This record gives sequence, structure tokens and C-alpha cells, in this order.
Amino acid sequence: MKNLLIAIIIGLLVFNSCKTDFELNAPYKTIPVVYGLLDQSLDTQFVKINKSFLGNSDNVVSASITDSTQFKSISAVLEQYNQSNDLTRTDSLKEMLVGNLDPGVFYEDSQKIYYLVTPNGYLDDEYTYRLNVSADSVPEENLNFGGTTDLINGAGLNFKYLSKISLQINGFRCADNDLATLDEYFNTNLEWNTTLNGKRYELVLRLHFTEYFDDGSIFPRYIEWDLGDQTSINTDGSESMFKIVSGSSFFEMVNSKLNNYPLEQGVLKRTFGSNAIEFVLTAGNDDLNTYMQVNEPVTSVVSTRPIFTNIDNGIGLFASKYSRNLSSFMSNGTVLELCKGQLTEQYKFCCDSSEQVIAISNLTGGINVSCN
Repeated sequence: MKNLLIAIIIGLLVFNSCKTDFELNAPYKTIPVVYGLLDQSLDTQFVKINKSFLGNSDNVVSASITDSTQFKSISAVLEQYNQSNDLTRTDSLKEMLVGNLDPGVFYEDSQKIYYLVTPNGYLDDEYTYRLNVSADSVPEENLNFGGTTDLINGAGLNFKYLSKISLQINGFRCADNDLATLDEYFNTNLEWNTTLNGKRYELVLRLHFTEYFDDGSIFPRYIEWDLGDQTSINTDGSESMFKIVSGSSFFEMVNSKLNNYPLEQGVLKRTFGSNAIEFVLTAGNDDLNTYMQVNEPVTSVVSTRPIFTNIDNGIGLFASKYSRNLSSFMSNGTVLELCKGQLTEQYKFCCDSSEQVIAISNLTGGINVSCN
């Protein structure tokens, strides 16, 4: 105890005699922050441009001050270069405010973004694109920053013929096709080839339907199932990839997405059309893949992660992606299981195709899946 007391006294003496005042925050320097993904399959391109901020108060409070995150003025242009690196076109991005944001922690009710309208064919994967930004801030002025990206070869991103023709003929078949039972499931195999400049490939399934409510309102809606992603060996294209979609997991997904739906009590019925199933295949370029990899959850003991940016004189990402869609109807067995199956019957799905309703009724001895 005596030794402990002496140690405490010495510690206090050292602390009081060696006290040094210092500021935790280093001298402020503006760092531009840019996020943008070019996608020539879309008619409008969006880029988010902000700056870093430094404050002595809570970050949420500091970020709510517009001057903390927004530049005084910005001039942003998208430049197009051919394979000889000659500048062939320049377009100025326009400014807009986006409101009605999803719930979450946002530092403002609306977000300022920059956009460029790009009609079909306006962006060409034969060219390289550079974003050049000139901005004024405090205390710095005339900051210049930006990034360069290639585009995904859109024409090369396609589902394989057998996958497409199978869906066109048989539909999305994940339950017993001859309707002999309601508890036998089948898997669907989807195949595609990689494309030039594509590195990461993500497959999503969407189930489209229309909800009818007891107050007379009608809303189209879809639920989305992330089927995972894959990375190619290189970005040269022509590599074969596939995904097996589990039939039983499809109905489990529908149940999990609609379970505890806050508006469920008011739903009278859910109908679906001939293109109720939509597969969305998205390819991302090498920079996008690297960015996503370094920002994946850390599973090792070491919690630090590298920082990836391809923005000159700033941080962030300027990359590209491209999406290809494939739609299909649901097979008779899938419709029957969705409407009358143990997992999904409670969600009031019904079929508005008279042809399919009659076929299911004839094959099952009178089971009615119609909306009437």
C-alpha cells in the first residue's frame, strides 16, 4: 500500500510538471470527395462532389453546416477521349438537389448532386471518360481534381442462349412443374459470359407484383433478392460464369421479405403479370471491384483496412458499371406454390392470367389461383 501511494504521488508530480497544451485538430486542409459511376445503359449520370470537414463539435453537428461539406462554387465537366487520347467532346454537369431521402443519418434534408443527361448511345464504350472539377473553397481557391474511367462493354454482357431460351419456354420453374405435389422444388441455372472491362458481376432477382389495399389504393412493387457476386480472372471478357438459383430458397426469400411488412394488414391481394420475374446482371469495372473489396467487412484480427481512391488530388471513386436485364413468366408450378404454398399463401398472391388459371385448375382438379 505504501509503495502504491508513493507511485501515485510521483505520477501526480510528473503530470503537473509536464503538462503541455495542444490542439487535437491539425491545420485544416480541404480534401475533395467524389463518387460517381458511369453507366451507358442509363439516360442520366450522377456524381456526388463534396469536401472533407473538420470541426471541434460532434461530426453530425459540423456536417449539418452547409459550408462544412459544400464548395462555394463548382465547375464539373465530363470529357470524352478516343483511343488516340484525343479529346472529342466536353459536357458540363448540372447541379440539382435530391430530397425525399430514405430513412437514415443524413446531414441535410436534401443532397446536392451533379448530373448529365445521356440519351441512348451518348456514352460509348469505345471511349475513355474523364471527370474534371474546378472548385473554390475556404481557405483554398481554384482546386482542381477528378478521375478517369473506361466503360463496360455493354454489347458483350449477355445471358447465354440456353439460359434465355429455357426461361422463355419453361418460365421461372422452381416448384413441381406437373403439379403433382406442392413440396418439390427445382433449381434454375443461369449462365453468362464476362465482358471487356468487367471485373465484378452481381446477379439480382426481382419479383414484380401489384398490391391492392382496402382503401382503394394500388401500388406496383417489387422485392429484390441479392444472389451474390463473382469476380473474373481478368477484364478481357469471354469467361463463363453461372449461378444456381435455389427453388426452395426463392419462397423462403419471399416469406422473409414480406414477413412483418408494416402495411400487410391493409393488403387485399397481390397480382403479378407475365414478366413477374426479372434477373438483373450488373458488371462493374476493375476500380469498382477494388473499392468494394477494400470496404468489405473486416473478418481478421487486424481491423485496419487500406484506403483505395482513384481521384486525382482528392479521395473517392470514379468508375463504371453496366446492367443487363432478363425477364420471365413464372411456371404453373411456381405460381401454384406462390399462391397456395405453406410459406407464401398468407401473402394473398393471385394470378391474373386466365390462361394460366385454367391450366392450373385443370391439372390440380380445381385449385383456384385466380384473383376473382
